[in-house]
Amino acid sequence: MSRIPQSFIDELLTRVDVIDIVDSRVKLKKTGKNYSACCPFHNENTPSFTVSPDKQFYYCFGCGASGTALRFVMEFDGLSFPDAVEKLAAQANMQVPKETTSRAEVEREQQHNALFSHMEAAGKFFEQQLRTHPDKDKAVSYLKNRGLSGQAARFFGIGYAPPGWDGLQQTLGKTAQDIKELVSCGMLIEKEDGRTYDRFRDRIMFPIRDARGRYIAFGGRVLTNEKPKYLNSPETPIFHKNRELYGLYEARKIRQKLTRFVIVEGYMDVVALAEFGIHYAVATLGTATSEHHLRRLFKIVPEVIFCFDGDEAGRTAASRAMETVLPVLDDGVQARFLFLPEGEDPDTLVRQEGKDGFEQRLNTSMHLPEFLFDYLKRQVDFDTLDGKARLDKMAAPLIGRIPAGTLRNLMEKQLETLIGTRSAALANLKEHPPEPSRREQVPAPARQEIPAPVYEGDYREDDSGWYEEAELPADGIAPLVRRALSSLVAAPALAQSLILPDADPESEDERLLFEVLKKLQQSPQQNSIGLLIQWTGSPYQDELRTLADTPETGIRPVAGDIQSVLNRIGARIEDQRLAELEAMYSSRTPLSQEQKDEFRELQRRRKLRNRKRTGIYSRS
Repeated sequence: MSRIPQSFIDELLTRVDVIDIVDSRVKLKKTGKNYSACCPFHNENTPSFTVSPDKQFYYCFGCGASGTALRFVMEFDGLSFPDAVEKLAAQANMQVPKETTSRAEVEREQQHNALFSHMEAAGKFFEQQLRTHPDKDKAVSYLKNRGLSGQAARFFGIGYAPPGWDGLQQTLGKTAQDIKELVSCGMLIEKEDGRTYDRFRDRIMFPIRDARGRYIAFGGRVLTNEKPKYLNSPETPIFHKNRELYGLYEARKIRQKLTRFVIVEGYMDVVALAEFGIHYAVATLGTATSEHHLRRLFKIVPEVIFCFDGDEAGRTAASRAMETVLPVLDDGVQARFLFLPEGEDPDTLVRQEGKDGFEQRLNTSMHLPEFLFDYLKRQVDFDTLDGKARLDKMAAPLIGRIPAGTLRNLMEKQLETLIGTRSAALANLKEHPPEPSRREQVPAPARQEIPAPVYEGDYREDDSGWYEEAELPADGIAPLVRRALSSLVAAPALAQSLILPDADPESEDERLLFEVLKKLQQSPQQNSIGLLIQWTGSPYQDELRTLADTPETGIRPVAGDIQSVLNRIGARIEDQRLAELEAMYSSRTPLSQEQKDEFRELQRRRKLRNRKRTGIYSRS
């Protein structure tokens, strides 16, 4: 067994250009000295994916995807590390050498590869049985009666485990080692006396595949009403059910534009929805939805919809899902809840209503804040004062689990509107926050409300900062942006009183300033250490650490100074629009009355800004 020497990988990365690699798969646009695009690894409308030719890496400020050309090929093409190296090496006309790995690494890789191989062979066996076994007709009839087409069965790799105790074992268990490995990957069960038999018998088989499409487990459904209705693979060295989702690989395989996922209960729900063109359904594997599941989904889409029965049991299950999703509800993502009519599930409902009808239900499903307050109000006598007080006490700790940001602020205000007074429970929570767990941050105080910035002039907190309104220095706004970034790294708490302009960053420093500010507003930090932890593992961690370790001398971070720079960036939008109108005016293109009013207002605002820029830039 061998592995690829690190020296070769280093040489390979010097031979290939990350811009060429990415641009051949995702169309890039030149943005300053870097390139940008909408991220191919999660859905977005505004480009947050940047590629640096100087540093030879890509990074998405939205989902955190990052790496070199090699990592991009692995993730985008769905290749293993060795295969990605081989592909890039062929492109660079290089021959891949090999070197020996440690015995432990060799044994682990051999074990996993053997299990993957057996699982894939099992998947092919089940698919073959659905076509050729003497009892195939009852399995085919079952699938047809459920409205499943052959095309859908092939796409999801659905098969049939025939009756009998050893059909799979007889086919795949040729040696004692094969038997041992089939037990290890959960396909055979070993009795105390050492005898083994097939785990899955007389069931419709749904293969579960990982992000790379490898078979890692199976779910089997009976053809009758006997129990258990579904039987899933056990935990194995290659399968951990609380980390995997059925249908996720298939949803991403078709490379459609994903904007949301709907989490359903069963495999047939996923397949039936896909049959009707709803390719964004996933199912958990016999476990409740976990925080890991949700973080994984929110890296791809901004919205997740939980689908439950409309009875009391369904609402109780929804309340557990609600508590799980609260800590991952950063601004920009949302959770919703769809409750189905009694006796219906997604499989039956989509066949009655079709794609449009089911998606209409999704579009009108309950948003999390609406569900949270509705669920709690059902548990109290809301028409009484003590009922309102109890609602306050029940809602506050749930709201406190939401990351600091706009959603949490709005829910705090909604709670106080519902109870008709200031929330004592929220006030107590802020004074005595709970100890943070490893996976949750302490709820932070609500962000300070300040008026939206107006680009007619920039506010100052005092005269001890570094920024004064002036004509830009010879090298443009770049030094100001760098100073603003340095100030924010030195004093992260200032972020809570700053407002991002509605403008597209035009340089790497502007992009980084915006993204650092976004992270701090979503998850406030009081010092540089907390900020650096947020960026650990990203390509920018060293750059930010350098700024933290070497602050500019003679400069005291002031919120007004940073906001002034942000305002100048924001004013670009107005200047660009003014330039468009001036060009139309100069070319004698007729302007509408609305355009004339806009033209005069923008001219007035630019003159006002220019009059205020009378100071001298440097103040160190």
